[in-house]
Amino acid sequence: MKTQDEFFEISAVARLTGISSHVLRVWERRYGVVEPGRSDSQRRRYNQGDIRRLSLLKNLVDSGHAISSVARLTTAQLEERIASVLEARASDDFLEVAAPAGVCRVGLIGTKARQAVRDAAENTPAMRIAGEFQAAEDMLSSLRPGSIDLIIVERDTIFPEDIVEIQEMVATMRARRAILIYQFSREDTINPLDIKRITALRAPVDAAEIQLACIADIQLALRSGLQDEMAGIPAPRQFERPVGEIPCRAFSDEQLVRIAKVSSVVKCECPQHLANLLSGLIAFEKYSEQCEDRNESDAAIHAYLHRTTAQARASMEIALSEVLTQEGIAI
Repeated sequence: MKTQDEFFEISAVARLTGISSHVLRVWERRYGVVEPGRSDSQRRRYNQGDIRRLSLLKNLVDSGHAISSVARLTTAQLEERIASVLEARASDDFLEVAAPAGVCRVGLIGTKARQAVRDAAENTPAMRIAGEFQAAEDMLSSLRPGSIDLIIVERDTIFPEDIVEIQEMVATMRARRAILIYQFSREDTINPLDIKRITALRAPVDAAEIQLACIADIQLALRSGLQDEMAGIPAPRQFERPVGEIPCRAFSDEQLVRIAKVSSVVKCECPQHLANLLSGLIAFEKYSEQCEDRNESDAAIHAYLHRTTAQARASMEIALSEVLTQEGIAI
């Protein structure tokens, strides 16, 4: 029988809690979730209290709570939080958001992009805000899984473990994917996101960028609504697979960032708006190219959206080049 004085190595803790050794080390380094002792050979030594605390944290993270929001809580507070989660799940406290035909339901976490998301929804009948929340746990305790199609989440800085948290939140809420609005991150963290059910947009964003990033989910909602309302009517035409080459990019990500910054010192804000709009187009262009295809119909519409977005991006790049010339802005 194990006693309080018995210690466990990290591999055993990983098996007992379900937290990988890598994630456990990250949580310790960044958030100080536990302070394990050390053996003479400097190997980590965890006690029963550490394992209890880590198990509670894992349960909360699996429920959608960000590790950063619960890491500093005491073990007693973690137990209370778990009890609240279980009580909410067993009650009718969750808000059930109906799924109207042809509407993409959006859950927003954050405040900086709130007005841009509201403006996008106001100008897009097929987009509806299901709820606005300060933190992920607020949304998870308010909305039932399956009540939203798309999660828009704000983060100032992004690290690989943050991506895992957002993916788990998408899975918990049974949403299609997430749009991540961030300010700072390593390029190798952000670049692969289009194949991980997350579309990344660098802040600040406006309503037009939000609309572009949501367009795939809006079109899926519209197609679903049409199928519900037009049962028995012949299916709409199939999109032909586009042919020809995709236009090459005229501006790199670094150039677009510089343009957005330089334009802030001139009276005309068109370069900044165009640079931000192009960033949104590029993000969706990547998403439509790499989006998962369930069948041939999906593959056709994704190819169609990819080429259409690339053509729109190429046209906007020409427009930006003209504006830069007129304003005398060199990049």
